[in-house]
Amino acid sequence: MRGVLIAGFPYIRERYFATWRHYLRPEDLHFLLPKRWTAKSGKVVFTPPDDERVSTATTLFPHSHFPVIGGLLKGWMPAFPLHLWHMRRSVSLVYACSEPTLLSTLYFSLFTKLLRKKLVLFTWENIPYEQKLRGLSRFIHLAILHLNLLLSDGLICGNPEGELIHRQYTGKPITVIPMNGLDPKFFSRSAVRANYQLPISDIPRDSVVFTYIGAIGYRKGIHLAVRALPEVLKKVPNAYLVIAGSGEYEKGLDAEIAHSGAHERIIRIPWLDGEGVRALLAASDVFLYPSIPYGGWAEQFGYSMAEASLMEVPVIATHSGSIPYVVRHERTGLLVSPDDVGALGDAMARLGADDDLRQRLGKQGRQSVSERFSHRAVGKQFYEFFNRVNRKSPSA
Repeated sequence: MRGVLIAGFPYIRERYFATWRHYLRPEDLHFLLPKRWTAKSGKVVFTPPDDERVSTATTLFPHSHFPVIGGLLKGWMPAFPLHLWHMRRSVSLVYACSEPTLLSTLYFSLFTKLLRKKLVLFTWENIPYEQKLRGLSRFIHLAILHLNLLLSDGLICGNPEGELIHRQYTGKPITVIPMNGLDPKFFSRSAVRANYQLPISDIPRDSVVFTYIGAIGYRKGIHLAVRALPEVLKKVPNAYLVIAGSGEYEKGLDAEIAHSGAHERIIRIPWLDGEGVRALLAASDVFLYPSIPYGGWAEQFGYSMAEASLMEVPVIATHSGSIPYVVRHERTGLLVSPDDVGALGDAMARLGADDDLRQRLGKQGRQSVSERFSHRAVGKQFYEFFNRVNRKSPSA
């Protein structure tokens, strides 16, 4: 096939873009990314990766909280048709990597088909639309979804639940591939910088360190681990809990810690960069991710769990959303019911007291994630699906 144009805001982040450096034919790829993308209420600014295949465009609506329209126009690139027209002789397929319920995606879709190119869409959605949407919002989003799927030639779902949901809307090719992979070479204990300093030096060397790294939001369930810790300490008296990250639930979490009765065994760390995440995981014995369904949302993948597995740290998480796609119960970690403090505490006590089990689950976790979710594995899956779409459907 000829080239692929990848258009949308997600791949402006280098850790997402890195997967394409492992694509089987990287010379076939072209990118249209935002000139600038803001996140976390403008506190974080991303600029495109330094790559000769990247073109940039002004991108409007950088979040989903605008009055009236919400996130319907998130990531809209008005100049997309001009860029596609310019690339028309070198591109046969467009991969629009924003959700198919957005008007901005429909804009990509309409002009892609007008220029007679194949179209592949992406979604992370893992909750049925009828379950999470109501009234006029459901009507609008489903109408956009149907139009986008009608125009598309294939759909990529970031998790197996998404595939089940969207098969009822289209008979076109669907596959399950996460939006990006991970780097097993970077997330490796042997790659940790010996001189990297973490603010956990007060933890004794013989301790069992339970760690959470991620956004501090109620839906992430880390408050449940705080509640479980006092009982865990009765069975694992050398346990510590390290929580790294920031988010809207920080005050609520701090209140939970203050009233836990175990605050002296809990260490809070601000947001960490990649080096810091790797170093903290290397210093950890168990990774916690007690995510809970909340407000029409459930965990769609959970990259921090996959990173922990690559670092040979066993994971304790919940049977929630798409987590079982990443963490395999009794093989790479332990899964418990969401919002169950007792079950979470039992799992923490079990792993905290069994070093052999931690070692076994950790090694199996690295093998599983390396085989399924490395940059190379994910890039290969994208390549195969793009070729499948090009062979299957004639251009409109």
